Amino acid sequence: MKNLRPIVAIVLSTALFACVKSIPTQPVADDKQVMCTQDVTQCPDGSWVGRTGNTCAFVCPAQK
Repeated sequence: MKNLRPIVAIVLSTALFACVKSIPTQPVADDKQVMCTQDVTQCPDGSWVGRTGNTCAFVCPAQK
């Protein structure tokens, strides 16, 4: 049983290393999604809009 412990430790550490290496550290270049906060603002015409676009700006209907 004592001879089995080093082998199990090596197998587990190798598996852990493989899992960590498979996690992407940077976003994929083709993925251009932007995540905006989910707050809203009221436009001059009384409607409510959330953030949108690459800059996460509020765009009121009159500004389109």
